[in-house]
Amino acid sequence: MGSPYLNSNETIVLSTHNVVINTIPAEAILTNQRLILVDARNTQLRPQDIPFTALETITIGDNTAMDPVLSLSIVLRDESRHTLGITFPQGPKAKRVGERDEWATRLKEASVGAQQEDGVKPADLEPPWVAGDLPEDGEKPADDKEAREEKYYNPPLMPRKPRAAPVKGNRMIVAAGLVIILIIAAVIGIWFYAPPSTWSSGAAPVPTVTATPPVTAVITETPVVTEVPTTQPTETPTPAQVVTAATTPVPQVLIPETGVWVRIEYTGNYTASIGTSGAMREISGSGTQVYQVPAKDIIVDASVDKLDDSGTLLTVSIYSNGKLVNSGTTTSPHATLDVHADLRTPAPTPTVTKIVVTAASKSG
Repeated sequence: MGSPYLNSNETIVLSTHNVVINTIPAEAILTNQRLILVDARNTQLRPQDIPFTALETITIGDNTAMDPVLSLSIVLRDESRHTLGITFPQGPKAKRVGERDEWATRLKEASVGAQQEDGVKPADLEPPWVAGDLPEDGEKPADDKEAREEKYYNPPLMPRKPRAAPVKGNRMIVAAGLVIILIIAAVIGIWFYAPPSTWSSGAAPVPTVTATPPVTAVITETPVVTEVPTTQPTETPTPAQVVTAATTPVPQVLIPETGVWVRIEYTGNYTASIGTSGAMREISGSGTQVYQVPAKDIIVDASVDKLDDSGTLLTVSIYSNGKLVNSGTTTSPHATLDVHADLRTPAPTPTVTKIVVTAASKSG
């Protein structure tokens, strides 16, 4: 039903052609008098006007795709509030946070200024911006906008005109040019490929002249081709593999020479509980990690749970003053490895490492 027109005293402040309003591809225009929303899918729908007096709140944020979002709370005539979320989609190299912030600033300034003079006044929202059936093609809403068209000036801001048909004269010129090119190509082909007798009795030198360049070209090119492979084998036996054979050293986790430490070695993810009775510490991690336990002359416990179905080796070791006191290993999936170390002096009977396999690992 047409594109928006401007009033005689109306100017454009901002406009954008690539936004999504509540999942609807749309275009937005901000003038000094109103906010105009255009459904980019239905070119026949009349644009929606939203007066500044109906804007209650304006907030900014981001959606799950990290695209900037501008949220507008619109006051309706039934005293309800309807939210319009204007999303500014952005590509890998196109950041639109600044564009969203500028829209938010201009809308806040316009709504505050309008509501200071006239207060909050409700607006009428029509589909597709609210739930409801879209008007049929050619159907115009019953309002008095057409009666006020004499106040408007300027052509539509975003006209959607059909592509103009190409001028017939241009087609004729193009066709004539193609015919001329074909004629020239045919004449050249006849000149080079026709038998010598079609020209004259003295046309015998023509084939001899044209035949000699290809022969000389082939002869001159062959030594270049043969020289390339001869140079490559002489350079290939270079000991390049000696460099690639060097392996990257694996960083070693050193155990301090003082204090009590628990070392967990596992390539996957794990959770653990380490410490002493009544002072256990819950941790989680992966790879080789070392954790300090504030303990002396007491039993130290470490219980580590594998979080995956891998059969990779899990090793748990307890050190005191740089010396290994006790350790345990397991390769069972989803296993729980318990390691204890008695640091009391004199040390009692040796502690036992316990491995508990969960039901998930048994079924595998």
